[in-house]
Amino acid sequence: MENEKKNLINLILEALKLKGMNLEKLSQLSGVSERSLALLLEEQFDKLPPAPYVHGYLVKIAETLNLDGRELWREYLKNNEEIRRSGKEDILPLNRFAIPKLNKKIIAISGAVVLVLALVIFRLPVFFGQPELKISNINENPTIVYEATFAVHGIMNSADELTINGEAIYPQKDGNFEKNILLQPGFNNVVFQIKKVLGRTYTVEKQIFYQVKENSETQ
Repeated sequence: MENEKKNLINLILEALKLKGMNLEKLSQLSGVSERSLALLLEEQFDKLPPAPYVHGYLVKIAETLNLDGRELWREYLKNNEEIRRSGKEDILPLNRFAIPKLNKKIIAISGAVVLVLALVIFRLPVFFGQPELKISNINENPTIVYEATFAVHGIMNSADELTINGEAIYPQKDGNFEKNILLQPGFNNVVFQIKKVLGRTYTVEKQIFYQVKENSETQ
């Protein structure tokens, strides 16, 4: 049992002897500190860093001494029952300076959320802004007309809702609309109420004065 425990040590020491190296030279060539090499050869495994680090040391030692790194690692594990039991839980500590890997699913979901928010913000004026309403043939207030029937012409956003004197107006696709109004002699109030789908209602009032033509034959 004692010979088995020293297999790892013997492998390294014999290779050092063949190469004519000491620990200082091995440390320079392998990049493993002299202290770690000494702890390894003195079997003070409990003072060595976590197993993944030691595995890296053994690989570098094997490359420097022309040994089999996998064999050195197997021999190291033989003397460390606790490491063999730890399995996947024995991992390298996180590098606090390393950039963490992002989950692709989270990235995709985040991108979709950002896209939806951007679209909503872009479309907010369509739903909540002040609606557009242009009445093309009532320019003055009051507008004087001489016929009892008056056709109101205008343009609006076809997605908005418009009523004239309480009656719903359905514009064309381009937003143009027309509504015939029956006037009474004198002043007539025309109330336009328009709102966006999720917005508040805006009211515009216009006056039309219907001036009845005098019958020149009536004297």
